Amino acid sequence: MQIKINTIITLENQMKYVVLNETEYQNHHYFLVMEIDQNKEVIPTNVAILESIYDGVDTFVEKVTDSELIITLTNLLKAQM
Repeated sequence: MQIKINTIITLENQMKYVVLNETEYQNHHYFLVMEIDQNKEVIPTNVAILESIYDGVDTFVEKVTDSELIITLTNLLKAQM
């Protein structure tokens, strides 16, 4: 599955996120996401940046936790808005 802006993704832990923006940095693909509840209402206090990981035909995401990378990606994503 290819991840695109305005799509809803569901993680293995059943948390759901809407994709707000995307960017590439150092040959990696990142997504700015915001959590949504069961009524598809956004939870503005739960924002994250996810990195896509491709394994053959499967796409996985992993939350970015490196604080310096988060700052860099946040600046890139803000510049695109």
